Parts: sequence; structure tokens; C-alpha cells
Amino acid sequence: MFNMWGDQGVDEGTTQSPDQALSRQDLNKKYPKPLVAIDRDGVINSYKDVIKTPAQFEPIAGSLEAISIIRRKGYKVAIIFDQPNISQNLLTVDDVDSVTSYMMDLFGKAGCQSIDGLLYNMSSLKEDVFAKPNVGMFKRLRDELKVPIKGGYYVGDRLVDAKMADKAKLKPILVKTGQYHEDHQKFNSFANRSLKKKTRVFENLLDFAKSLP
Repeated sequence: MFNMWGDQGVDEGTTQSPDQALSRQDLNKKYPKPLVAIDRDGVINSYKDVIKTPAQFEPIAGSLEAISIIRRKGYKVAIIFDQPNISQNLLTVDDVDSVTSYMMDLFGKAGCQSIDGLLYNMSSLKEDVFAKPNVGMFKRLRDELKVPIKGGYYVGDRLVDAKMADKAKLKPILVKTGQYHEDHQKFNSFANRSLKKKTRVFENLLDFAKSLP
């Protein structure tokens, strides 16, 4: 479980999230609704090929509010995204973790007490079990972090996100921010007709959050 300040702890004198002391079992009771797993780039923040510093992390309008709404409605929340630029030596793990800590701080300021997990991959190699659309990150979330994924959602902005969600038996959700329009023609292809029927599309993360019961 990541509290609103990520896994780096909190500064002395900072009020801690009440969720920080809860066990996995207690968190599941407090947030009993299914998992909402969310991609990062293009869904939470404006898409850029490389984001190395917190200054380059620009939240999409309404996305932080959306995270808070989803959590307040009782859903489990995880951020599941990819960082293949690490394997290409364009990013370091420290770069990603610095941006992650900043993002978590923004979640806290927006009213999100905690999330249940945050995972990212480091390559886009087909043999990498964590690379999209492989489902290794969801299996790790379920098996190691003990976050139930059955009946959950995955919110992304690309065809590969919908494919990963479907392979993990999650409900695929796409938002029209990020790279959605670049993948639109592929998504409408005959080969993806079955996936398209399963996928719901929203203008942005906030619209999806408001649609949840």
C-alpha cells in the first residue's frame, strides 16, 4: 500500500494518512469495491515521451480530482504504467521514483488518502512478462501486494492498454486524452472488433470516475 506520499515516508511534522497503519485486510474492508487500475502518461498527466523530473509532470485537468472521487467511492486504486525508456537509458529508476513521489503528493493534496499499489515496467520487450500487453504487473499486484483484481477495471489511452486489460480479465476503459487518437484507426480494425465491443470510452478520467456507482 502506498500512502499519499508514496513509499518514501513523510517529513517530520507532516500529518500521516490514517490509511498508513491499516493492514491489507483492513484496507480491503475500507475500500470494498473492485480495483480501478490506472495508466499514468496520457491518463493522469499529459503525455510526453520522457518525463525525468517533477517539473515535467503536468496533470490533465480533472485527473487528480478523479483519483480522489474513485477512492472516496470505495474502490481499490492502483497505478500501473510502463517506462520502457529505462531500458533504453533515457531514464533512470531514480528519475521515475522522483516523479512518482511528486505524483503521490499531488494525490494527497487532492484528497486521496492512499492507493493500493504502484507498479511500472522498464522495457517493451515481448519476452518481458511486465511489458504491455503482458499481464505480469497485474499478477504481481494480486500475488505479491495481495490486491484483488477480479472484476476490476484498467483505464488507459491506447490499444495496448485495452489489450492488457482484456488479457488480465479486467474491464478495458479508454480515455480520449494522451495517445487515444493515434491508435483510433487500429482500434477500429476488423482484428480488434471483439475488443472494441468490450471497451468503454470516456472523454477523460474525470468522466469515468463520475460514471462509477
